[in-house]
Amino acid sequence: MKLRIIAHAGCTDGYSSAFIIKRYWQYLIKNTGITEEEIKQAEILPLYPGDLQAEEFISTPGDIIIDLPRPKGTILFWCDHHATAKPAEEKLPKNQFWKITPSCTGYLIDLARQDGLKSTSELLAFKAAMDKIDAAEYTHQEIIDCYYNPDLNGLVPLQKVHALGAMFNTRDRNLNLEIFRTILSQKLGETPLSSEALWRLDPLIFYRAQLTSYREWRENVDTYIEYNEEMKCVVQDDRKATLSRGVPDRFYACIKFPQASYTLSLKPMDQENMRVGLGSNIFHKDRCKVDLGKLCRDIGKRFGKGSGGGHHDVGGAMIKTENADAMIKYVSEVLKKGGK
Repeated sequence: MKLRIIAHAGCTDGYSSAFIIKRYWQYLIKNTGITEEEIKQAEILPLYPGDLQAEEFISTPGDIIIDLPRPKGTILFWCDHHATAKPAEEKLPKNQFWKITPSCTGYLIDLARQDGLKSTSELLAFKAAMDKIDAAEYTHQEIIDCYYNPDLNGLVPLQKVHALGAMFNTRDRNLNLEIFRTILSQKLGETPLSSEALWRLDPLIFYRAQLTSYREWRENVDTYIEYNEEMKCVVQDDRKATLSRGVPDRFYACIKFPQASYTLSLKPMDQENMRVGLGSNIFHKDRCKVDLGKLCRDIGKRFGKGSGGGHHDVGGAMIKTENADAMIKYVSEVLKKGGK
């Protein structure tokens, strides 16, 4: 059978989920007759949620889909943890899994452990790092240690995962996709933390560059990022940028504006489409009274072609550029009501 491992592109949880599938598939994909060789030869296909939600996407019986919405059609395996991906049916078909968890990687590891995978210290450390990253459960000091001033000569597991993520989060999408595929085609260790072939590619080169890019991005975004007191929200509208420098530090708004309850970002993707991100203040999630995943699903339908979703505390959507101002007004009204 021709297999495709379809994982969330540009996402550390997507990459890590694909790693766990390739490394521990025998604990996860049951009674299908697939072989180790077929898993090794599987096509690695990084896609974004909107790609699967588009009418153009056609699933195949050999598709293994992780950290992404479940598409229509027959597939081999599916696992996701996003609240807005909840299936309608109570009992899922064989080899399909959904549950709200901190990370899809952690969910897959738990499923494999339930089927007999040994819980080593490395596996648990990797799971803990991925859960913290994808659920944004950092402490203030951990943000500083990962985004501002890490000790590159003594990285802890959380920082190592950040270094790996830097490899496929550059500003070159084609490079990102190629690296994503390449590092999943190497000989895999117990986890990415100990995969020698991967570390021979020297992720620290990418991490050092990413840290510099974070600094450049912060300096640039400071010229137009603003706090809206009525919305209790930091608004980062990249249409106002006069320069395009660096790569986004997704938690900068929480550091710069600790009084904020929410963050809203708008990033033009091309002339017709814009990516929207909504998040809660990760240090004060108790202030988040609006289900942001549901709100993003809503604005994706209202102002785009239907692509949107996420979790209670964070979400994303694609909208039409011409609808950006109307979207901001709508989100403003929802946030002001506070979920009432």
